[in-house]
Amino acid sequence: IKRETVVVKKPSIGYGTSDLFRLKKSIRENLGIENCIVPIHIIRKLPLVLREKDWEVTVTVDKENSTLIDIQPGRTSKKSYGLALDIGTTSLVIYLVDLENGKIISSESEYNPQIKFGEDIINRIIYANRKGGLEKLREVIIDSINNLIWRLLFNSHIDADSIVSMMVSGNSTMMHLFYGVPPRYIREEPYVTVANKFSSSTAKEVGIKHIKNAYVYNIQGVASYLGGDIASGILATDMYREKELALFLDLGTNGELVVGNSEWMMGCSCSAGPAFEGGGVKCGIRAVDGAIEKISISQKTYKCQIEVIGGGKPRGICGSGLIDVVGEMYLKGVIDRKGKFNKDIGNKYLRCTDDDCQYILVNGKNSATGEDIYISEVDIDNLIRAKAAIYAGIKTLLEEVDLSVYDLDKIYIAGGLGKHLNTRNAIIIGMLPDVDVAKYFFMGNTSVTGAYLSLLSEDKYRQSSKIAEHITYIELSVNMKFMDRYVAGLFLPYTDMKDFPTVEECLYSLDIKLKK
Repeated sequence: IKRETVVVKKPSIGYGTSDLFRLKKSIRENLGIENCIVPIHIIRKLPLVLREKDWEVTVTVDKENSTLIDIQPGRTSKKSYGLALDIGTTSLVIYLVDLENGKIISSESEYNPQIKFGEDIINRIIYANRKGGLEKLREVIIDSINNLIWRLLFNSHIDADSIVSMMVSGNSTMMHLFYGVPPRYIREEPYVTVANKFSSSTAKEVGIKHIKNAYVYNIQGVASYLGGDIASGILATDMYREKELALFLDLGTNGELVVGNSEWMMGCSCSAGPAFEGGGVKCGIRAVDGAIEKISISQKTYKCQIEVIGGGKPRGICGSGLIDVVGEMYLKGVIDRKGKFNKDIGNKYLRCTDDDCQYILVNGKNSATGEDIYISEVDIDNLIRAKAAIYAGIKTLLEEVDLSVYDLDKIYIAGGLGKHLNTRNAIIIGMLPDVDVAKYFFMGNTSVTGAYLSLLSEDKYRQSSKIAEHITYIELSVNMKFMDRYVAGLFLPYTDMKDFPTVEECLYSLDIKLKK
């Protein structure tokens, strides 16, 4: 999106060309856009706008589509705003951005409402294949985005007409559902998308109500299970410009991984489930105010000490808190390598029935909900499966290029989980490689960051497409090595302790029995 003040040549008896012709000529001379498209709603106001300030006008154009978005009389001081949106499998995050100075005016987030139709992308693709399923999935996501935009406008007191563009980032399935494109063949061999990048369009065409004349763009994806959110992440980390060998991990419902540097990149995807974002866990919530993000356990009493995002009483436990508590429970002997509770240690915070066991983290009188906050064996099992998928993906990807974890110079951790993650506990449970923690860098939500950068810069937007085209994709769903690694990861930290030498040493120093 480009805004510029231009002066349109006045008509005369000897120069009687149309207002539209002369405007397009001025745009071509000043912005280099040949045959700029001018929508009918702008043509209707053109004669008055051109003459109001003696043929000086400020134009806002979509350079990618050579389209005039807005025209104002004179050298206007009216601000232009844009939206950066991340459509995650579990969560939606959106920024309202001042396009002149890059300032983030406000942000909003909420759960992706498609969760009720399937917690992961495979189940949503299956639902989309049902009669009316695709339309329903698209309807709920568009309604949710409209609600987020309305909240941004209301809280920021900004006129909807001043929003001229929106940049969208997300995995391939989420982008198909956003645009109403059938995602069926993403999950059917040979696993292909309909498109990795969709044409830009007006918000009205997409179904966005409040900013109908703004243009909507999207970050290019890589393949069926490696979407534009990864291109955004590589853009946000500058990994594409670095000579050092790096591993990029987006720890969300759909775990996505890329290894490489400025010269080459290879990537893959592994379904981890929603546990990292608080889903599939009885007391799980996203990493928002009120979420338990850090936990330590007393070896003597087994009582939990917690840290809560935003302070105050906790409402639930987020992904980083879940990783913390499982790591702590393993080190303190509360659970064994299979994630099962040890019932013989005199833990008064353990509550068992015939069906399940629950470890009370926070008593109901100390929680914001008035209910106990706990973790069950079912919750632990969900996390173990999620971490097993991530580590299996890392090992398989590195083996494809004949590398080991010790060859890596940097490991970037993305996703909402990354901002609060205790690296050591993530290593202890066998989710992340057992390497020097100084190699880990936490980047937060790089999908929305990449969308934000591309919203502000045409060069960054183009670079995101180059990144997507630069990544070689490997399909793990047909890779038997991945399945073997996954099964091996269904133990804490891993079946072969040689992969985790410092964890093994730590267990020996505490009590050798913990290893059995």
